[in-house]
Amino acid sequence: MKRLFDILPADFFKPLTSKYRQEYADCIMQLFNAFKPEISYGVGREIVVKELTDYFEADDVEMSFDDETYVSDAREKANGVIAMLKRCGWIEYEQETNHQINVVLCEYAIPVIESMNRVIREEEAEYQGIISQIHASLQNEELYSKPYELIIKGVLENTERLLSELKKLNASIKRHMDRQTNDMGADEILNHFFEYHQNIGSKAYLRMKTSENISYFRTAIIERIERMMESTEIMERAVAGYMEVEETGDPDQAYDQVIAILIDIKSSFYRLDDIIEEIDRKHARYMRSAVMRARFLLATGNNLEGKLSKILDVYVRQLNQEKASDQENQPDMEDLLTLESLFSLYPQSYVSPESLQTIPVTKKLGTISRFSDEAGMSEEDRQLYKEALRMKNRSRFSRKNINEYVVNLLKGRDVLPVTEVPVESRRDLIRIIYISIYAGNHSNNYTIRRSGRQVEMQGYSLPYFDILKK
Repeated sequence: MKRLFDILPADFFKPLTSKYRQEYADCIMQLFNAFKPEISYGVGREIVVKELTDYFEADDVEMSFDDETYVSDAREKANGVIAMLKRCGWIEYEQETNHQINVVLCEYAIPVIESMNRVIREEEAEYQGIISQIHASLQNEELYSKPYELIIKGVLENTERLLSELKKLNASIKRHMDRQTNDMGADEILNHFFEYHQNIGSKAYLRMKTSENISYFRTAIIERIERMMESTEIMERAVAGYMEVEETGDPDQAYDQVIAILIDIKSSFYRLDDIIEEIDRKHARYMRSAVMRARFLLATGNNLEGKLSKILDVYVRQLNQEKASDQENQPDMEDLLTLESLFSLYPQSYVSPESLQTIPVTKKLGTISRFSDEAGMSEEDRQLYKEALRMKNRSRFSRKNINEYVVNLLKGRDVLPVTEVPVESRRDLIRIIYISIYAGNHSNNYTIRRSGRQVEMQGYSLPYFDILKK
């Protein structure tokens, strides 16, 4: 499995972490935009120099490319940026037959720049559009001639994109909530609230709940996925397509991978409700928190709560403005006495209509019965209970239990046909199914070899396979 820096140069991100990261980011986007009208990601070097020179003529910052000499000339800065991007692996030079030097974007840099562009533009996905693409692919009968290449691969990518976009919406609500700090004034909270309502509440969230409700096509999508898994012909074509595209020669492994992809897509659509429920919960909490905080800060009118809030706020500001010395770190006693004279705190024997205290709901408590002197459970009963739990765990169809069962069946044998697995009840038949399901786990001591034919066992038709010892 490849890792990121097996592909990217070691200094690839150096321009974006340097002192002049903003200038480098702007120049990268300028280059990308200059390549758009071309038939490839390459353009003459002089054109690139002119583009960056025009940019630096409006940006008078001095730049140093060797930490010694500072450059202020726009063309020199443009040439320095091009040299730095080439050194860090963003671009490379290509010479034409007429000896013209072209600046060409490296292929691995293109998706990084496209991601930067999406972050800047703050693009939002249309959830209904993504799901309709999935639905249209699954409903098109003509595509089932090559189900893996034309359907499954695209459906998997769109499903992952849909989940990613919903998680981004979830994270954006959390970011807006985190920005609500105690340092915000009422006007800032209101501005922040209206910004959230415009960009999230009525833009992304409302669309997701109304016009782009993602549950619209879900039932039909799940039915089509199940149909593919149940059709022998479709699965054979899908396995053949997987082996060709992914370049694998093992049909059993290809079959397991295709099944795993379809199950993953199906479970992803069932998980959408959990993600949407979390988004609903955060959205409601943000709206409630913003309104309550704004109401509290705006409560400075004639009501008693507002007046107390204003007095305490002024007094806290005075204390915070004192100098950081041993004497001045302590509040002035005269100020404290002045403040205390404004209040008369005493216990009340009744709740008056003007009180801030909520009237409590009283409940009459009955007489509490004494605990029984009898022991709860004897040691013998406790051991029997523990043994019953152990027996229950041993009878579960867990991966560990199935693996131990198969190891005991194999003993000294390397191959065991499924027809030799003892079957005395329906539970034994279910255990055979789990043997097949867990066969692809790398931690097991066995695997299976499928044959594609069926076998009759206890009146049930099951796929025939051989159990192989690893």
